[in-house]
Amino acid sequence: MRLLVMDAGGHAKVVIDAAEAAGHVIAGVVVDKPGDAAELLGHPVTSRAETPAADGFIVAIGDNATRARVFAECIAARLVPATVVHPSVVLGADVEVGRGTFVAAGVVVNTGARIGENTILNTSCSVDHDCVIGAHAHVGPQVALCGGVTVGEGTLLGVGSCASPGTSVGAWTVVGAGAAVINDLPAHGICVGVPARAIHSTEEPPFA
Repeated sequence: MRLLVMDAGGHAKVVIDAAEAAGHVIAGVVVDKPGDAAELLGHPVTSRAETPAADGFIVAIGDNATRARVFAECIAARLVPATVVHPSVVLGADVEVGRGTFVAAGVVVNTGARIGENTILNTSCSVDHDCVIGAHAHVGPQVALCGGVTVGEGTLLGVGSCASPGTSVGAWTVVGAGAAVINDLPAHGICVGVPARAIHSTEEPPFA
């Protein structure tokens, strides 16, 4: 597949590397406003107005709200979302991975898990059986989700955090690095600690 990579930051480098390892051809790297860099990992960087022809796109932006916005804009422009899965990933039986999702190197997703669209499963995270992860979420590097965990839309699980079996994290919540989720966490929260607890809440997505 000839693939458009939307954005040219550090996360885009990881996505490009994984996409090429999986056999995709990078048609171009597209940004809102061109900066100083004319290329990324040898691929041309262009503006939205100069979007090259391609078979699909993936939004390579770590921030969940921004990634959700760009994803919606690309869908509105009738571009086709592509899913990128690094060849080293282990996907169990009956796993569903939504369109536009990126699954990085070393990830394990066990049987029955459901992953929403435009989500990031970052390096070496573990998603156990029957977990449900909403759209536009970001599961950080080395996160460990036990069986039956539910993660809401737009939620960020920080590096090295973990969740006990059957727990849930509400939509657009941020779970800090190294936190341990042993009880359900609310939506629109900032949650840290062992055990994880909400220290701030808002009615709006934290990074809108």
